[in-house]
Amino acid sequence: MKIKEQAIKELESLGPSEMMKIYEMIISLKSPQKKHKAKTKGGPVYIKVRNILKQCKGSLSDDILLLREDRI
Repeated sequence: MKIKEQAIKELESLGPSEMMKIYEMIISLKSPQKKHKAKTKGGPVYIKVRNILKQCKGSLSDDILLLREDRI
């Protein structure tokens, strides 16, 4: 039995929620692999973020720690 026929046979036994998961996997496999290399017109995204954060005064990590302390 060929792999495609085996897959179809297995698909026929799945319920609606499992079938939706399989469909989403198929769509993600067919989409271009842009997710692994996030780039914009200005180059890699992390460079753009670093340039934006250069303008911030103070320490971003200190701000995050303060916000976490407020939740505790």
